[in-house]
Amino acid sequence: MIGKCLGYVLFLFLALSASVFAQDEDLQSTVDYKVNKMKTFLDLADSQADAIKPIIKDYLAKRDAVLQEVDGQGIIDHTATESTLKGLKENEYKKLGKILSDGQMKKWINKENLLASLNPDGGESTVDDGPSLTADGANFKF
Repeated sequence: MIGKCLGYVLFLFLALSASVFAQDEDLQSTVDYKVNKMKTFLDLADSQADAIKPIIKDYLAKRDAVLQEVDGQGIIDHTATESTLKGLKENEYKKLGKILSDGQMKKWINKENLLASLNPDGGESTVDDGPSLTADGANFKF
């Protein structure tokens, strides 16, 4: 009986571990894809691409956590969720702004705005009236 219980516990542990590993692989492949797109589109140096990887990974992981938290909830506080996502995007842009040139940042924000306008339900943010970066971040609308 104890062996059977131990077998179930081990199975459950392995199943959950595999799920977490698959999520980590999905996140890493998304990060790699986005960084490669940025590298090509912005003509990034290898050192810039390496430096932005953890920023992109952190943003995507936190965004996914927020979206998973509200997924399946009957009533969602859209204002709070929007505010949280806006804060995450502002933080990402501030960090990227320390690595990318002003021209690269403006070009990337314009691309994200275009993608968001073409896919308004895609969850990515847009910037009001074009890219307006300040020391405090950018002005976003979702």
